[in-house]
Amino acid sequence: MHLILTATNYSLNLSAKLFCMRILCYLMLLLLPVYMMAQEGTLSGSVKDKITLEGVPDATVKINNQVLKTDVTGNFTITLPNGTYKLIIEADLFQVYTESVIINSAPVNLNIQLNRTVLDENGGVSEIQLDDSELSQGGSGQSVNSLLHSGSDVFENFASFSWGPMRFRSRGYESSSEQTYLNGFPMNDLETGFQSYSDYGGLNRVMRYRESYDGLVPGPFSFGGVGGTSNIQATASQIRKQNQLSYGMANRSYNNRLLYTYATGMQTNGWAFAFSGSHRWALDGYVPGTWYDAWAYFGSVERKINDKHMIGLTVFGSPFRRAMQAASSQEAYDLAGDVYYNPNWGLQNGEVRNARVRKVHQPYAIFNHTFKINDKAKLYTSAGFSKGRFGTTRLNWYSAPDPRPDYYRYLPSYQLDPFIGGLATEYWLNNVEARQINWDDIYQVNYSANASGTQANYILEEARKDEVRKALNSYLLYKLNENIHLSGGLEANFQTTHYFKELTDLLGGEFWKDIDQFAERDFPGKPDMLQNDLDNPDRVINVGDEFGYNYKMHTNTAKLWGMSRFYYPKSDFYVAGFVSGTQLYRDGIYRNGRYPENSLGKSEAKTFLDGGVKAGVTYKYSGKHYFTINTALLSNAPSTVNSFLSPNISNRYVPNLQSSVVFSGDVSYIKKGEFLSGRITAFQTNTFNEVDLLSFYHDEYQTFVYMNLTGINRVYQGVEFGLDVKASKTISVQAAGNFGNYRYISRPTAHISFDNLSKPDTTELIYCKYFYVPGTPQIASSVGIKYNHPKYWFFNVNFNYFDKIYLDFNPERRTQLAIANLGPGDPKIDVITAQEKLPAGYTVDASIGKSWRIKGKTLAFNFMVSNVLNNRELITGGYEQSRFDFTTQNVGKFPPKYYYAYGRNFLAMVSFNF
Repeated sequence: MHLILTATNYSLNLSAKLFCMRILCYLMLLLLPVYMMAQEGTLSGSVKDKITLEGVPDATVKINNQVLKTDVTGNFTITLPNGTYKLIIEADLFQVYTESVIINSAPVNLNIQLNRTVLDENGGVSEIQLDDSELSQGGSGQSVNSLLHSGSDVFENFASFSWGPMRFRSRGYESSSEQTYLNGFPMNDLETGFQSYSDYGGLNRVMRYRESYDGLVPGPFSFGGVGGTSNIQATASQIRKQNQLSYGMANRSYNNRLLYTYATGMQTNGWAFAFSGSHRWALDGYVPGTWYDAWAYFGSVERKINDKHMIGLTVFGSPFRRAMQAASSQEAYDLAGDVYYNPNWGLQNGEVRNARVRKVHQPYAIFNHTFKINDKAKLYTSAGFSKGRFGTTRLNWYSAPDPRPDYYRYLPSYQLDPFIGGLATEYWLNNVEARQINWDDIYQVNYSANASGTQANYILEEARKDEVRKALNSYLLYKLNENIHLSGGLEANFQTTHYFKELTDLLGGEFWKDIDQFAERDFPGKPDMLQNDLDNPDRVINVGDEFGYNYKMHTNTAKLWGMSRFYYPKSDFYVAGFVSGTQLYRDGIYRNGRYPENSLGKSEAKTFLDGGVKAGVTYKYSGKHYFTINTALLSNAPSTVNSFLSPNISNRYVPNLQSSVVFSGDVSYIKKGEFLSGRITAFQTNTFNEVDLLSFYHDEYQTFVYMNLTGINRVYQGVEFGLDVKASKTISVQAAGNFGNYRYISRPTAHISFDNLSKPDTTELIYCKYFYVPGTPQIASSVGIKYNHPKYWFFNVNFNYFDKIYLDFNPERRTQLAIANLGPGDPKIDVITAQEKLPAGYTVDASIGKSWRIKGKTLAFNFMVSNVLNNRELITGGYEQSRFDFTTQNVGKFPPKYYYAYGRNFLAMVSFNF
């Protein structure tokens, strides 16, 4: 039985202005500087190979921008002012080691054992700190080391790699709940809140240095989100000195990957340089009809002007083109005899052609300045700019049959006559033209249109979403004394996103007219209603022209935040707060014929004032046992993309648009030891008043429909754990699990608008209370064995299990209208309204690797196999179609569509460090 906390008629009784004024005053107190004299202490360490216990010479030791090397026996010594520091140790063939160290008047001696390098599935280096060495300090008044959150624990390692193919989301949150920065530049999309890892895909070697804080724990550089915060440190001085070439071969979305990286580290002349480039490609990907062509580039230069000032510039991008896969119904998969059936492609002149091709390039330029004001204070500033393109092609048609091969009317199940259904089945089984796009027919239809002087019946268009982003982020770190650290900053973001369609291929036709075909059918004799661009009626367009819809979304934000962290011998705690302002508006480029007075030009600008507070405490029972509690209360402005009723054609806002409210907390126990380490966390987050937008083609009304859901309340609660047991010096056993209960706890209101104005806007109550949050396994667990041989080879095997995966549901099936005329107790009600649970499943993953030292150089080989047992019955997710036959109430008419996990797949990689 699940425990669910609900909120009835929830409201914030605190005045927004008073709330934000209190937070602002609180921030000023947090940032108030007080001078105290600093003392110094000595930090010494012995760095050893965990397997052989031999010293690691020439390892790089970084602590607060100071860099030194271990001697021939693996030892180092440094003198530092009293305080808490982040220690980073890097060495060839070993994982990056991170530790939080408290320096006081007593000498601090560290016994550090480094774990061997394990290459991750993307060909980068997995920087997982599996355990912490014991800390011994001379003198009296010993302090217990603070917890460091800059490296992933065992749970995070499984969640990122082993559970990634199942689309696992930590604690059920969307990626918008985590704040990600790159060299201090905010990487989350302002409109959606989401982050796109593809913006820096293929740059593993230079993007591997990440300072991460999980859950509610704030980083020193940001207030953070409920899902955590991280800063990818990719300035030239932060990237380890290297000269590496690697090649990978796989049978996944790409078949080949070539990567080269060169970095100097900070040189004695005060300059640092880093460069990286890669190419990933496949002529035929794992899924039929898909191909992949991705490039990546990176360049960073940094100059240490003097002991106080350092400046740097980083430029990077990851342009790619890829042919897309589409979900399909189980009937189509069965008819094709392949769970990787892909309806997006077909043969043209004997060659494979995919109708949905995604082309993306979002380059970034980021300037950094570090100002060491004194031994107590540092100011970090980042300013960046990004301008790119994001587009996906798709077929469009006018007065012609639907060209999609898995269209529901083409499937045998649509036929009422069994004889005709049998013929349709035979046709599907025996003819590739039935299962795939028939490009030749499309061209022939358009040739006929040319002969009659009419517009093309089919075209290929590209839906574009081009972003321009500018951001300034500046934050101050101030050590009040060895126990109290203050931080705070100002973050300003500006984003403009241009939405439009572009004609990419006439497919043998001669022209296309920019009118709304659905309005043409519904409003004969009203030519203005047909126009997408009323100021240019009946405009004839050609390849390269913009058409259909054309507008820009503007989102501007500013945030002021502050935090105080307190470090004491047996406990640490922090308090933090922020206040932010958000402005958003739409700027229409076309005057649409359905909304001639409310589509062109700028809409009313909406502004939202938000704030939040959070606090946490860590009790350090000893250097082996820690207990933590974190809690937060905050509000967030609605995302721009969800704030408009019909954004493609009008400036109309969702009624009563408000900020959402989040209340979150977690409790953890952390065990650190030489033979046993792990973490167990219980968490709960409640979100209130969220907004979502769905858009789809409605068969009954024969037009595109926008459905804005407001008043969405959810709860995310569960337990997560990670455990690492050292059975011997060479063998360790790891386990991790997530047991979640993520639910809707309200009945949202749907605001429904119709693109062709065939019906007035309507509202419906959506009966989805206590539905499960879809799209992620709510139960995920793994157990694995790792073997590391002293001769630098390793073998790992993991068993993974997934359950409580729910299909994304169609809100229209959870309305009163969907079950109209059905009496109480009618079994059809449950068929229509019940949420579909997907089958549980498992995978087995394994990897083996070997490293060699050759005259001071390093050669490494790694071979990884995912889903070793070739389980092809594992559904990763999917969705109910956003259409429902209200007349027959037959849910089978528009069956759900699914995605299946890859079967057995591999990556083999070899790398050479010059």
